[in-house]
Amino acid sequence: MTRIRTFIAVDTSPAVRRRAVALQDKLREGEVNASWTDPENMHVTMQFLGDVDESLIPEVCQRVAVAAAPFAPFDLEFARAGAFPALDRPRTVWIGVDRGSQKLVELQFAIQESLVEMRFPRERRTYKPHLTIARVRAAGPRQKRLSELIAHYHDFKAESCDVTEVVIFASYLERSGPTYQIMGRAPLAG
Repeated sequence: MTRIRTFIAVDTSPAVRRRAVALQDKLREGEVNASWTDPENMHVTMQFLGDVDESLIPEVCQRVAVAAAPFAPFDLEFARAGAFPALDRPRTVWIGVDRGSQKLVELQFAIQESLVEMRFPRERRTYKPHLTIARVRAAGPRQKRLSELIAHYHDFKAESCDVTEVVIFASYLERSGPTYQIMGRAPLAG
């Protein structure tokens, strides 16, 4: 029985990725020990499913497709730099979603509910759409400088992209970082 690390996401455009890389370059000046997201891996995660039995992947893809189909394509605008859990304790550095955020929240909820019957748990936290651009590996003296830089670029604008589909990804963890493989696509057809 093979298990596949699986997540559901919305892909970004080349323009969004270019702007995200520009922000990464500015934040790297803080010289913090961080893992910077590869531009090709930039996406907005909607739900992380964890290790899924390979035999269940077709049903996951089918349920996501049914949940996504009633939604019409929409525009996502990326703006604002921030960090989780808090700006003064950055562990995950992100760019937020402005226009289109509510539609993405509604789409995420529909997908999450479609997978509950398969015993995938609902998220405990409120879904906050964002584009992860770095994960801080270790806190230290440079963490304060990174916090200052994130605050300085709080009003950062990172372009927009059209959301026309949801993608079901397999994630493979390697020494050089994660690689993703598309297992299914769910078009927004509403």
